[in-house]
Amino acid sequence: MVKILGETDSHVELIANSLREFEKSHEYANCIVYRYNPASIRVKIVDVIFTGRDRSVRHDYAMGYLRELPDDTLSQISLLICLEPGETSLIDLEFKDPSKSML
Repeated sequence: MVKILGETDSHVELIANSLREFEKSHEYANCIVYRYNPASIRVKIVDVIFTGRDRSVRHDYAMGYLRELPDDTLSQISLLICLEPGETSLIDLEFKDPSKSML
């Protein structure tokens, strides 16, 4: 189930809907989305499909599910992080404790 952190809006909902499609196709996927500020949205996807793949391949794969979003929604995605289960990343800390600038 896609987790939306904080308040939502139409752009966050559109992205969440695309991520729900990702989760339907990937049994073990976990997705998180939140509005970071009025101009940007952050997205995290964790799935076994990313195991052993470099960042650009992961990003391209995930973007396959997001490409059909309207341009004004897609342009608001300021961060797309794609991790394999158990993988750590410094930016991942933001998803565990979203900054105070989050709406």
